[in-house]
Amino acid sequence: MTTQWIAAIGVAIAIGSAASFYFLTFQRRRDEAAAGIVALSAISWRGFIGMVLQALRRRGYVQVVDLQDVSGDRDYMLERDGARWLLSCKHASTYVLGRNAVQALSSEVLLKSAAGGLLVTQGRIDADARGAAGKQRIELLDGATLWPELRDLMPAGELEAIRAKTGDAARQRVLLAWLFALLAGVATYLAMPDAAPAASATVATSTAPPAPTAPVRIEAPPPAPIETQRSDLARALGTLPDVDRAIWATGSTLQVFVARVDDQASVDAICALVLRHPDLTSSRLQLTPPANSGQPTRFLQCRSF
Repeated sequence: MTTQWIAAIGVAIAIGSAASFYFLTFQRRRDEAAAGIVALSAISWRGFIGMVLQALRRRGYVQVVDLQDVSGDRDYMLERDGARWLLSCKHASTYVLGRNAVQALSSEVLLKSAAGGLLVTQGRIDADARGAAGKQRIELLDGATLWPELRDLMPAGELEAIRAKTGDAARQRVLLAWLFALLAGVATYLAMPDAAPAASATVATSTAPPAPTAPVRIEAPPPAPIETQRSDLARALGTLPDVDRAIWATGSTLQVFVARVDDQASVDAICALVLRHPDLTSSRLQLTPPANSGQPTRFLQCRSF
């Protein structure tokens, strides 16, 4: 597998895995909270305040005053650990509560000698309100923080419908994310340089013939002594088929006993051996036929000067 394929697959897996984790966790929780807030807004005021009181009861708050007022404009007095807390609910997802809402609840807390207050809405609480609440004992619960408190108190059918809807949306996003990851992997593959030409160039370079170098001059070995050359030549001539033997009659005359003195093939073979010895090429050859053959003795030189 080439580096291009490894990089492309790595990019696709990294993008697809990261997107899947994000859409199946963070984004799905946001979608569920948004859908849950819409569902809470559709619940009646009595149903909504009942869910809020039930959620706070799990925290340890107990309602001490039941005003039996369903208008949503009155506050509820709660008690926890011997201290009283004032609950103010705004039932609508369109609410954007600011500093004035916090100051109004703070005034009611002081008026009724409560330990603190809780401001609850399916809508949103702005930054000014949060800054003002931080200076007083006012807890804020808006859409994003309210939904986790009330999620388990939703009717089972509605909660399952919300989860099914957000699950389908998350899976669609994951599918699109993997398609995008695949395209990103292909783009990575195409963008990376091909390593094959470089490898070929490397092979070509490594197999290229070496640069020519200066020729090495090999000195010829020194010639053998003349006596050794004479002995070697006589011995070599004795191996020819038409030569009986060869002896040096004098220092410059080599007597060769042959079957026929007029056989040119034999003469050529004899001269070929003589010419292999540079110091003996000018030697005189005495070709001697067999006795009683009627052939005359023949004298010759293989190379004349």
